[in-house]
Amino acid sequence: MPTDPAAASAPTLAGDRPPVGFAPGPAAAPGEPVVLGIEPVAEPRLGMRLAVGCMAAIAVVAALWAGKALLMPVAFAVLLTLLLTPAVGFLGRRGLPSWLGAAVMMTLAIGVVGVGVLQLASPAEQWLNPRSPEWRKLETQLRAIKQPLSKLQGAQERVSEIAEPEGKVRPREVVVQKGDLFTTFGEFQSIAVGAVSTIVLAYFLLAADDLFLRKLIRVLPTMQDKRVAVGIARTIQSEIGRYFATVAMSNAGLAVATALAMGYIGMPSPAFWGAVVGLLNFIPYLGSATSLVLLTAAATVSLDGWQIVQVPLAFLVLTTIEGQFVQPVLVGRRMQLNVVVTFLAVMFGGWLWGLGGLFIAVPTLVVLKICADHIEALSTIGEFISRD
Repeated sequence: MPTDPAAASAPTLAGDRPPVGFAPGPAAAPGEPVVLGIEPVAEPRLGMRLAVGCMAAIAVVAALWAGKALLMPVAFAVLLTLLLTPAVGFLGRRGLPSWLGAAVMMTLAIGVVGVGVLQLASPAEQWLNPRSPEWRKLETQLRAIKQPLSKLQGAQERVSEIAEPEGKVRPREVVVQKGDLFTTFGEFQSIAVGAVSTIVLAYFLLAADDLFLRKLIRVLPTMQDKRVAVGIARTIQSEIGRYFATVAMSNAGLAVATALAMGYIGMPSPAFWGAVVGLLNFIPYLGSATSLVLLTAAATVSLDGWQIVQVPLAFLVLTTIEGQFVQPVLVGRRMQLNVVVTFLAVMFGGWLWGLGGLFIAVPTLVVLKICADHIEALSTIGEFISRD
């Protein structure tokens, strides 16, 4: 009995219904292989992709929030490693093994930080302790300023009491007193554990040299992926080190200039205020605003007359020169970031990880920009982060 070629080319299923996505191909001659045409599967809709992306972003933020105690020391250790890697490499080219070079650089870093803390401990106790005489004097001056406002508020409360119906009991106000910083052993313990973890992990990362990069290259499947990974790693090492070095030079110059200006005006502890300004300047925008408030408050309680105005004016002039002329020249246009994205990143880092997140936000943004410049799938993110 002759066989219909068209019927032979189509599959026979229950009910003679072709499967979903099946398109019958042209009739095949007897003895020739049958070619089945499969329709392409439609891509997920834009709404579905956005929903999946939003859920993934929420999951990542929740993981970062929940893992703050673990992830923050890791992040600071990685940044410290990137900062000290060029120095360890320089020592390695001079014949020192990586474990010894890492030990030398970590010892120097800890020594510099320790000396700075010891030198600035006394003025910090004087100016940053709420129980110090300077703070009490500032509170007295603020109380004098707030006195007219408090009288107005009292008058409003009396008017509201008269307007209330008789017999109504007003709710009692419960004031919860907050403890001072480092008043509990748990807070001190968590900070100490985080600092020790950061130091130990940074040493191991420096001593390991390129071990993790070699292992990453070994497990990547294709040669193209290996090239991209090497390019990203090398660029991050060089650019982050250069970025930190230039920003540190700019902030150190601002700290010295601020100390000299405060000393010339007559501000007490000018070296302390220079160090505070230099450290806070690592936080874009918010750091300068905080420094301005602290300097103005300190000048109010320690100086008189025109000198009080000179302190914020001098700081504004110095920080404008540093932010608009010095730092752009040192950092270069290639590493300049979008102002809005940078400010949002700083706000997000502060909300997520507090003070540590403020310091780590911009370096993380720089790393993300470098990755976006090398990975085509992240090119859109890189375009938003870039300033140009």
